[in-house]
Amino acid sequence: MEDVGLMQRTQPNYSKQDLAKISVPVRIVQSERDEFIQREHAEYLAWTIPGASLILLHGVSHFAPLQRPEQFNTAMLVFVDEVLPAAADMNG
Repeated sequence: MEDVGLMQRTQPNYSKQDLAKISVPVRIVQSERDEFIQREHAEYLAWTIPGASLILLHGVSHFAPLQRPEQFNTAMLVFVDEVLPAAADMNG
């Protein structure tokens, strides 16, 4: 627990400038009952990374892929469907 606490307080340590350089599509997925990641942190990432978006998974914890795989996978597949056409257009 001590190691996890230290990690949560100190890592990752990306600055706003670091996050602003991200140029790939990003979707931040936050679980409503996440025990490890604070919602405010997820919101900060979504607001700071250019073009990023946030999706909140209701009724699950940090382990959403195990608790409700269909809900988690649906969120991921929607994102992939949004991103792949853009990637195909970029590759011509």
